[in-house]
Amino acid sequence: MAVAAIALSTWLEAELRSDQAGETGAVWIYRGVLATRPDPALRQFCLQHLATEQQHLAEMNALLPKQARSVLLPIWRLAGFLTGFLPACFGERSVYLTVAAVETFVQAHYQQQIVHAELNQYPDIKKKLVAFMQDEIEHKDEATNLAGEPAGSVAARWCELVGAGSEIAVKLARRV
Repeated sequence: MAVAAIALSTWLEAELRSDQAGETGAVWIYRGVLATRPDPALRQFCLQHLATEQQHLAEMNALLPKQARSVLLPIWRLAGFLTGFLPACFGERSVYLTVAAVETFVQAHYQQQIVHAELNQYPDIKKKLVAFMQDEIEHKDEATNLAGEPAGSVAARWCELVGAGSEIAVKLARRV
């Protein structure tokens, strides 16, 4: 039986809506970077991670009925695009710091879902979320290593803004 055929609890539907919105944003982050025509190394990084995020999005789309998806998807696409495009205008290190900031938030977000007792009623979904979180941890670690030294004060403020924006987006996506 397909997972989408299972009746989802209100909590899980809201969480999956936030995940689906987040994966949409992630796809558009990499599209935003790629729109700047980055050098080959950054382009390869983005294409590799974009493929993973597109796979995650496809799986989220399969889990969440269309009528349960966020009505704010156009906003998540734009926000994702700008979250990739703007730092790319300042160089590849800015992109890597941004990706690390986003994935740090996503790791915590998925972890919060995974440990929620209600998710135990949906072992197939829990397994997917664990796998997605592992991918995001790999993205975070790779971006952190490529960024090199820690962010300076301006980049650190940007990363804080990215984290805060991600948190606000999750709260909104859970509702609409």
